[in-house]
Amino acid sequence: ITCEDCVLIMCDQSSMRSIVRFNDHQDKIYQMDTHLAMGSVQKKGGDSVNFSEYVQKNLKLYSLKNGRSLSTHAAANFIRGELASYLRKKPYYVDLLLGGYDEKEGPALYFFDYLASMQKMTYGAHGWHRIQL
Repeated sequence: ITCEDCVLIMCDQSSMRSIVRFNDHQDKIYQMDTHLAMGSVQKKGGDSVNFSEYVQKNLKLYSLKNGRSLSTHAAANFIRGELASYLRKKPYYVDLLLGGYDEKEGPALYFFDYLASMQKMTYGAHGWHRIQL
């Protein structure tokens, strides 16, 4: 949910596939930078953690090399590009919500699916609850 001066990202903590629940304490929100957070839903085991850590480390590498962090829009385009390139090799089966706050642009929320589509939204959801929105 995008508000006037913040973005709220909420996730459940259950890890399940079909009717089988594996874990009730799965952390699905990852801090990407000081102003960025990403909520991730995995469709296949392990992709959520692997892709989130991959993005987190690459954003940190960019900030160390260039002395500044990427904006929310630039980070969203980076994530979309990585999902698109891996879609042709070995796809990550993840659905993502990226939220961040920039001084110039304000709060922003981006919606991604596993087919590398990206859309800026004011609110969004993945999983079974997206039907209710």
